Amino acid sequence: DVGCAGRKDFHAVTTQIFSIYLRGKKPEVPNRIGNIEVLSSCFHTNKLRLGHLLGNSFVIKIRDIDTEEFSIVQQRLNMLAKYGMPNLFGTQRFGNYGNNHELGFALVKGDWDALVSALLVGNERHHDFIKKGEFKKAFDSWPFGQPAERNVLEAMVSGKTTRQACKTISRQLQKLWVNALQSFLFNKVLQSRMEDATWNTLLIGDLAWKHDGGGRTFEVTQEDVQGDELQERVDGFLLSPSGPLWGAKMRMPSGVVLAKELSVRELHGFKDSHLELMRKYAEGVRRPLKAKVSHPKAICAKDDHGDFIELQFSLPAGSYATVAVEFCLTPSLWFEELSE
Repeated sequence: DVGCAGRKDFHAVTTQIFSIYLRGKKPEVPNRIGNIEVLSSCFHTNKLRLGHLLGNSFVIKIRDIDTEEFSIVQQRLNMLAKYGMPNLFGTQRFGNYGNNHELGFALVKGDWDALVSALLVGNERHHDFIKKGEFKKAFDSWPFGQPAERNVLEAMVSGKTTRQACKTISRQLQKLWVNALQSFLFNKVLQSRMEDATWNTLLIGDLAWKHDGGGRTFEVTQEDVQGDELQERVDGFLLSPSGPLWGAKMRMPSGVVLAKELSVRELHGFKDSHLELMRKYAEGVRRPLKAKVSHPKAICAKDDHGDFIELQFSLPAGSYATVAVEFCLTPSLWFEELSE
């Protein structure tokens, strides 16, 4: 009965809109609920669902940083705002061990042994029992905050096969892993187009993403690229190339663009046969290669905790603030080429 448009960071001060189904009742809304301050409320006929947002605004303080680097950090943030940000998925998409995409690929292939092996990977004491094949000891010592791992271990201790054990994993978690596989392959395509400097340029065969068109795309033709208008629309953040979030229903580009996407996919062992296998987890869509960074501001200051650099910016829904911060803090050939 509670709806929201997306999840917020766990360690943060956040503002969020929720919808709560009250079944025809209209109680008085309190000003506080625990440590939550209620800023405003109204009655509405619709429920908020995931994705019902334009974007997010961020204010992030970065500590343990040489404040003499402030000018270059500020310059990088302004460059992101001017040229756009490569719309990469952040590292948190891939889990604490950075292997959610491996779990997703094992699930899609039905490789249950590989799935269990990737799920139970780690370097803590309870992982040592796994390496020795002592599943009962591993189950007894496994943290209760990891129900998927415990359920799989419990099934294996009772004599179930890895396939039977994997059936204990929630559908929500399975879908998250397959989404991580899609994200991993998307990142590889985007990184490839960053390397050949086409991530911000529409090529013949590209599926151009209309930023003001609710996610609609159109295929770029020879005629489209002959004039300057197309690139002007890209530079004005009206259009951008799109990349693949693979799935059976995803619209395919053509020509060299399709060849590049297929070559990246094949390099990582993903085949056409896997599209049908993943159908029940993800249908497949396109995602823009570029995200607009709005309202950029950088501040260098000091408080009771010491020096810090504060970054302020807004991103569209589905884009990662951690990616923007990483671009601001990390030297890269990509920024040098933009500067030139």
